[in-house]
Amino acid sequence: MNRELLSKALCEIDESFIAEAYRPVPEAASSSSERIVHMKKKRMITFALVAALMLSLSIAAYAAVSMVNSPQVAERVAKEEIERWKEIGLLNPEVAFEGEADRIVEFQEQKGDERWYGRFFAHSYDVRFYLGPVRWGNQTPSADLVQRKYGCSLTIDTLSGKITAATIDAKAGEDAVPVREDVWKDPVDPSDPEGEWVEKPIYFYDNYADIFPADMTVDRFCTLLAEYWGFSGYRLAETVDEFYYDEPQASVDPNSLLKDLNADAKANYYLTVFFEGDQPGVPMYIQLNQFPGYVSLMVGTVHAVG
Repeated sequence: MNRELLSKALCEIDESFIAEAYRPVPEAASSSSERIVHMKKKRMITFALVAALMLSLSIAAYAAVSMVNSPQVAERVAKEEIERWKEIGLLNPEVAFEGEADRIVEFQEQKGDERWYGRFFAHSYDVRFYLGPVRWGNQTPSADLVQRKYGCSLTIDTLSGKITAATIDAKAGEDAVPVREDVWKDPVDPSDPEGEWVEKPIYFYDNYADIFPADMTVDRFCTLLAEYWGFSGYRLAETVDEFYYDEPQASVDPNSLLKDLNADAKANYYLTVFFEGDQPGVPMYIQLNQFPGYVSLMVGTVHAVG
């Protein structure tokens, strides 16, 4: 019940009932002055309790409508929700984002196009903590950013305060062993792209255990996500999307390890998941990626194809 409904209910009580409730009975009229004082105190306590109830409902109603109402609140809530993910076992206890967010973007309510399967996106904030200087094409952040072990992009729903989508990155440790090597070409003179180029080695790792437990299964991960979002269950689906693939990918065993989703580092594989209680017919995604020097977990609604 919100404040308006409670006020309406109280205002529509017949005043005769209130008067009747407090009308002295003959015995009370002939009683001592102490009893009269007691009745007055009781009446004051009753109205104080009603006032407190109305105030608490008012605060709760405001919070439900505007749980996250500024970028500053979004950043605080993002960190709190990451702690919640760690508590329920979705992430490792070591996952943390140091310092202040590098960027917070506000997104208004909108409905996605056909590539988003018609999903409705509520008002949200995207809270971003960059890893720092890492090599990833032309998307490399500035070298003067905070050096972090972990980075993220967290979509915070302003109504529920929950994370609806998350990309979490983890740098490989200095003693980590690469699982593959490649080369990156850079122009010797950035102002002359037609001039001489130099090749630099880049290394890829599989340090997903820095983000989530090494023994995390697909079933366990999806079950925990359903619990966090308040859904009653989930259903895995084969990845079928011509945007990425020409033909369907093999179905995933729910009991397989989550880290094995990225068995082929170049496959860009993602898992399609339907949660019971989510928007009808609209999928969510889980994807693992390896980038030069770090790995990435992507989960939720915000995805390249959905």
